[in-house]
Amino acid sequence: MENNNNVKEKTNAEKHERTKKKLKIIGITLLAAGAAFVITGFVDFIKNISTFNQPQLFWCLIVGFPMLGFGGMVTAMGFRKEIARYVKNESVPIINEVGEEITPAVTSIAGAAMSAVKGEEKIKCPECGTENANDSNFCQECGAKLKKVCPSCGEVLDNESKFCDKCGYKL
Repeated sequence: MENNNNVKEKTNAEKHERTKKKLKIIGITLLAAGAAFVITGFVDFIKNISTFNQPQLFWCLIVGFPMLGFGGMVTAMGFRKEIARYVKNESVPIINEVGEEITPAVTSIAGAAMSAVKGEEKIKCPECGTENANDSNFCQECGAKLKKVCPSCGEVLDNESKFCDKCGYKL
């Protein structure tokens, strides 16, 4: 059964490559024919306008421009893989360079976020300014009280709090 799938994949890939080749040929042919019609139409238009005669081949412009557009679309479909590969090869080095440049900033932000999540945030002493561990109640340098306790509900609060976070009591 596995061989049967490989054969199907191979025939699908071959069909795909044949279709791409046809699209490339048809697209380039339409582009060339469209360009020929447009050039013929413009030459006739300019030649006759300069002599004040009515252009006879103006219809070539009407036919040629859509052929150019359709030929461009078909050609682009035929070369889509090559175009995508080119864009990727042009873009990836720039993306990698940007990644290298912003890595320190992202690392710093991620480190700060992780330390906040882990509870490694420091409390600054209101008396001496020393940073203390988040779970400290008293300053390790001067012994000042780092946290307040709400007299109403007993909630432990930051020393800078003016109101209790839990019950709203004014401290």
